[in-house]
Formats: sequence, C-alpha cells, structure tokens
Amino acid sequence: MAISYYLWLPMFRVIWLFNWLVIGVLWIWAVLWTFTAVISYLSLKLHGRAWCTLVAAVVIGATVWTTDWETVYIDSQISWHRDELAALVAAHKRGETLTAPWWMDYLSIDGEIRRQGAILYLPVYEDWRAEIGLGIAHLPMRPNSKTTVQTASGDLGQPVRHIGDGWWWVE
Repeated sequence: MAISYYLWLPMFRVIWLFNWLVIGVLWIWAVLWTFTAVISYLSLKLHGRAWCTLVAAVVIGATVWTTDWETVYIDSQISWHRDELAALVAAHKRGETLTAPWWMDYLSIDGEIRRQGAILYLPVYEDWRAEIGLGIAHLPMRPNSKTTVQTASGDLGQPVRHIGDGWWWVE
C-alpha cells in the first residue's frame, strides 16, 4: 500500500479515474487480512500474537495514512537524480537543447523541461483544465515574495519549499 501512495503522482497520470479505487481496494485488502490474522490468532488462543499483529497493523496503517507521500516522492526523485538535474541546469546555462532523461517521464507530466527565461520548470501536476499546476523549478537565485513561475496555462505559482541545489517546489 505504501508503494501505491509513493507512486501516486505517476500512477495518477496513467489511471487517474481509478486511482482512488485502487487505493480503496488496497486499504480494504489490508484491513481484511489484518482482521483475518487477528481472528486466527485468537481462535488458536495466541492472544499475544493477536495483540502484536493488531498493534503493528495500526502503527503501519497510521504511518501510511499520515505520511506526506508527495513530498517523499519529489524529494527522493531529486535526491536520486541530483547529477542529471545538475547537468540539465548546466546545459540550460550554456543555451543547449535540453534533453529529458528517461526517468523524467515519471516526474514531469509530459516528460518535458520548460524554459521560462532563466528558470527551468518541470510540471508535475496540472488539472484537466490547466487552471492549476504544481511542479519543480530551478531558480537562478533565491526567490522572494514576487517570484512567480507559470505552472499551467491559467496559473502562476510561487516557490514554497526548497528541495536542494536551487530546485524549488512550486504551487
């Protein structure tokens, strides 16, 4: 189940209509298997195992439910691909054609890198009417309250969280 939450952004683009259905089915599956395990242990009079199973399931479920998976996904992608992102920034500064690496299809909605002057922008999410967008931007200098990035054709976003090496989460 944690994997489905972690892969929420790329999965959402592929099966957006059924995404909540997939998550719901996984929660039901987890609850039913936990219930089955606890009842099985109780029927065998293994109360300690039943209690441990129930506590472990509740702790794991609460952790999965309360984790900010979007942040975990974005931060891990930036961390794993730091060198490739630095190469993109260097190519942008030299004015070269930017070629998106294969893994960017799982981060950017269209696998494209958008130039906005000195800013590089990777669109991570846009609603179906392109009125709201979220993404990752590389800013040449520290942003201020007036720094804006076009996140969708009908939306301007502001950097809200520094990810590292000049990359910012833009909402």
